[in-house]
Amino acid sequence: MIELNDRTICHRPHLTRFERDGVHFLLDGEAPNWIATDDRGARIMDRVDGRRTFGDLVREYAASNKPDMAKAWLHVHDFLRAAIRHQMITTSPPSPAHYTGRADYLKPTRLNEFWLHTNNSCNLTCIHCLVSSHPGGDPGQDTPFYLRVIDETTELGVHRFYFTGGEPFLRKDIFELIHYVTVAKGAELIILTNATLFRDAKIEPLKDLNRQKLKFQVSLDGSTPQVNDPIRGAGTFKRITEGLKILGDLGYETSLTAVVMDENLQDMPNLPRLAKALGAQSLHLMWPHRRGRLLELGSGHKAHSPLGEDLLWVAREVKRQADFHGIRFDNNESLKLRVNGRPGVKHDLGNACWDSLCLYSDGHLYPSASFAGYPSLDLGDVRIRSIKEVWLESPLAKEFRQASVLKKFGLNGDAFKFITGGGDIEHSFFYSNNGASQGDILGQDPYYGLYVELMKDLMQEMASQKRSAFNLRTGYNPPMIYHAMGEGAVFSGAEEDHLPVSTLHSNCVLSFDVELPRKIVQEFYEKAAEEPKAGLCCPVNYQADEISHIPEEVLDRFYGCGSPVTLADLKAGETLVDLGSGGGIDCFIAARKVGPTGRVIGVDMTDRMLEVANRNKLQVAGNLGYDAVEFRKGYLEEVPVETGTADLITSNCVINLSPDKPRVFSEIWRILKDHGRVVISDIVSEHPLPPHIRANEQLLGECIAGALTEEAFLSAFERAGFYGLSVLKKVFWKEIEEHQFYSVTVRGYKYEKKIGCVYVGQRAIYHGPFKAVVDEEGHLFPRNEAVEVCTDTAAKLKNPPYAGVFTVTDPDKGVVVIQNQDSAVEPTGCRPGCC
Repeated sequence: MIELNDRTICHRPHLTRFERDGVHFLLDGEAPNWIATDDRGARIMDRVDGRRTFGDLVREYAASNKPDMAKAWLHVHDFLRAAIRHQMITTSPPSPAHYTGRADYLKPTRLNEFWLHTNNSCNLTCIHCLVSSHPGGDPGQDTPFYLRVIDETTELGVHRFYFTGGEPFLRKDIFELIHYVTVAKGAELIILTNATLFRDAKIEPLKDLNRQKLKFQVSLDGSTPQVNDPIRGAGTFKRITEGLKILGDLGYETSLTAVVMDENLQDMPNLPRLAKALGAQSLHLMWPHRRGRLLELGSGHKAHSPLGEDLLWVAREVKRQADFHGIRFDNNESLKLRVNGRPGVKHDLGNACWDSLCLYSDGHLYPSASFAGYPSLDLGDVRIRSIKEVWLESPLAKEFRQASVLKKFGLNGDAFKFITGGGDIEHSFFYSNNGASQGDILGQDPYYGLYVELMKDLMQEMASQKRSAFNLRTGYNPPMIYHAMGEGAVFSGAEEDHLPVSTLHSNCVLSFDVELPRKIVQEFYEKAAEEPKAGLCCPVNYQADEISHIPEEVLDRFYGCGSPVTLADLKAGETLVDLGSGGGIDCFIAARKVGPTGRVIGVDMTDRMLEVANRNKLQVAGNLGYDAVEFRKGYLEEVPVETGTADLITSNCVINLSPDKPRVFSEIWRILKDHGRVVISDIVSEHPLPPHIRANEQLLGECIAGALTEEAFLSAFERAGFYGLSVLKKVFWKEIEEHQFYSVTVRGYKYEKKIGCVYVGQRAIYHGPFKAVVDEEGHLFPRNEAVEVCTDTAAKLKNPPYAGVFTVTDPDKGVVVIQNQDSAVEPTGCRPGCC
């Protein structure tokens, strides 16, 4: 941990700032990285200039905000520590590496995805079709050719295929190709279809395919026939919606996609409701390209491409409606992956020719699906050359890989360029091609400003959610970093996710992986429930009399890293809630301690773990002579327990697994009684972890990849409003790649300020042994000196963990000391949290 003393000088990078709704956003565009903070935090950041010392910052903060020096020290100290954790401040002058473009950091070592235009024939003639498909279009190559292509690309690393066209389901061999990808190769397949051909002959084969491997994106351009059919053809609305409903009823994950045009602009916000009704999980908006049939129709056709404020309005309204109807808005989720991505990772243009390629129906290879069939972007004919040879040796492919956002038109000095990635290279190419000259992937993306505004919306949304959830019912109120880039995000274990540079995915199909982090953890612990895993977490030796009533099946499935129930001083008659209860061991230990008048509630998200716990619950009750335990299914981020239920909340090496730890701590506060306590055992790291450890799925399940530093772990308690924190136990667990991990058990208390700063003459006397102490609110208590305190603080100090350390004196003239916070005392002075 970096020391902050009176002489420490802090430094920060050049920051771009904007403010929305009272939240200040500070963006380091070159990293990239960003934080959202309040007005006080923004002013502290303004003063961090590489010259002022920590002592200077404290004194200036005290002068401008008028707290006493102890509170000023606490506020500046805690804010700077948070800013250092989030890599926005350093205690040595920054020396950023000079970025020279993605080609110096990335290598084309494997393909991850591959697009196949299975044919350019289609049963529809949509007015915006990129490749001008129609019923008489190219039927594509023969079956053996595509089977060879699938073999060749899987050998190059491809794990996800896309079938597009034309209409793929016009091919007679479509189900043979689907089976070969999803069964023979075990790869994922996403099919882009208009879903109009799902009749009896095609419905039956769909019933037997793998729902985990096969997914669909269905095109529809309006919520009514009146809007859709002029764009896609007469009668298509009815046939598309019927097909989409069939896929939903069969249990397939589907995404509804629409191309936004002037003709359907006003109707777009109606699509989330329709998507929900038809069983789609997500909605995806496409921004029009300047190619294909839209240009062929000529200037006299009424079809136009909206730009600017109209598209921003559409995106915001669709997002609002998607949230209301419980539909994922893919465009939003895709942008969020960058906005809240790993700090310091530069997004640099698209992945075309890096890990993604497209095969057109004529057997030629192209950089992407939107570029397919465009003569000047032909990489080569894979009917006569290998895909690997074309991919690695094509001069055009090499030119694509040499391109960088550094060379992108109009982005010099733009703070968002490494988060936007420079925009979409396909739109840049086609909009820079005015018919007289060749397009340029480094040209200006006409939708770039739209991406920036939507990213600002996302930043505001994340910060506002954190600000509204910030606990104002406690006295801890330093300047806050509401949200920092990367908080709550879980990254995949793919090798490319460890690199300092990343590329953008094609806008044709966006996110299908929103629930991936939770699925990883669930699957890991489902397997652990079936077969015990020795040494999954730190070994804990319980006393024999604590576990003698617990069946061996439960003991074999103990995956904790501490003994919070043992250290919590649990009393008879108390109510305990155990989060991530697993097989139930801590709940069953607690049952003996709370006795027949107490209550124990275990919460877990894993069905098989709950089965183990419930299966052994009757035997435990029989051994004890009473039943005090119940188990509930739920997530830590939304605990299925009533507000103010628990005297004690425990968790044993589980919060580590959550992708949204602040929300977990907020839930713990909610379900605790006033003056209740939380005792949590978890794994912490000595230093922040590198990306490749954080992205390791095996280490995630083993409580390593999700570990906070000890400082960040304690800070999470404080931010949630807990006070009186104590580290009850700290034990070395293991070392991985020179990173040391510890099991810690931390105790904290809840006290909800309900009255505010009401002074009735009470004073608190600290007995020692230290010369003085400062509490979470910034109150300074010199040893053996009577310090006037408000009724809230007095009530807090008369309860654990302060009881016995302080004496709180009552006023001389009969004024009652307020300990019951529900008593009728008129608030005077400031609101809760002000002192």
